[in-house]
Amino acid sequence: MVGQEPPVIEHRPPFIWWKLPGRIWRFFGTGLSFVAFGLGGLFIGIFIFPFIFLFVRNPDSRQIVARRLVGWAFTVFIGMMNGLGVLSFEIEGAENAGVGNNQLIIANHPTLIDVVFLVSIFPMADCVVKEAVMKNPFMHGVVSSAKYISSDDPAKLLDTCVMRLQSGASLLLFPEGTRSVQGQPLKFKPGAASIAVRSGAEILPVTIQCTQPRLLAKHEPWYLVPADKPLFSIKIHPPMSLESMIPGDLHLRQATRTLNSMLSEFFAKELF
Repeated sequence: MVGQEPPVIEHRPPFIWWKLPGRIWRFFGTGLSFVAFGLGGLFIGIFIFPFIFLFVRNPDSRQIVARRLVGWAFTVFIGMMNGLGVLSFEIEGAENAGVGNNQLIIANHPTLIDVVFLVSIFPMADCVVKEAVMKNPFMHGVVSSAKYISSDDPAKLLDTCVMRLQSGASLLLFPEGTRSVQGQPLKFKPGAASIAVRSGAEILPVTIQCTQPRLLAKHEPWYLVPADKPLFSIKIHPPMSLESMIPGDLHLRQATRTLNSMLSEFFAKELF
């Protein structure tokens, strides 16, 4: 019929039968990994952290022990997924991870396990955790001992992050606020840039890429494993000083907008 739009044809990737055994194995491997993650968190929360509370009385020492334990557990989890053939990974620029202890570490957020990779690399960094995690009976002791930052009060969150950085700590943030949508441009919220401007902290950019098709992406359940084993490529870039990125005579709002735009352009250039 004249004027009628042609039907939309959905293009699906071809079914490749000889890749099916590997896909089935990664399905069970992914499920096993997440079961182990949950049971491991339960075990640590019930049996390990009570002993930390009992024998490590100093809160600062307890924080160090707790964060190192979390970093070690995440490293084991990644090693398990790699060993099971669920994924592979490569880290570039690891020498930049130890350049400074007072940095705002910012990264894009393509998959569910990005934070697992980053905490394993930066175990002593502060992290922002959701209120649901803080209230989880099995995770409460972990995040409380590690003194992670709760996002339950957005009005205080910005000030708390700035205070932690100004005290000499490092802070890990995802400027997007949530996982990015595959095929769409990155959308950085101004929060991370505002924290950087207000604290004056050095910025350490980390780019994360996962080969197509992406594993554990937004809106995709864990059981939809790809036909090929995904490769996570993590690149830790050299740190950037705030003075090298924006003029010092800009007021807070303008400096935040300028820095947020520059960070968005930097990540877009590195990733696309």
